[in-house]
Amino acid sequence: MSMWQSFAAWLETATGELATAGLAGAAVSAAMEWTGFRSAVRKIVVGTLCAMYLSPLAIPLLSWVLGAIDVPIEKTAGMSGFLMGVLGIVVIEILFKVFRLHRDYKLTTSRGSGGNEET
Repeated sequence: MSMWQSFAAWLETATGELATAGLAGAAVSAAMEWTGFRSAVRKIVVGTLCAMYLSPLAIPLLSWVLGAIDVPIEKTAGMSGFLMGVLGIVVIEILFKVFRLHRDYKLTTSRGSGGNEET
């Protein structure tokens, strides 16, 4: 089996489908908010990786949001991958902000109670 055949076979797997959907979503995001080539490449890489690894978490949320709309579960996974591709950079920025705020809060509270009391 050649490298291209192996790659084509991988694209037909669930992970390959998520990567393809994420790549498409990230490409849409990069095209809609064009700020330069390097930024577009960053969005595409981050969006594709987010689709591959965060889409399984987003599928239940997407099912809840769609509610009464009857979407087959295999299509929900593709939609989730596409949306994570589009929104992946935003999701990562939010997660980083949460971690930074948590770190800053811990630093602030540890300084506030760290031996400055008068006896």
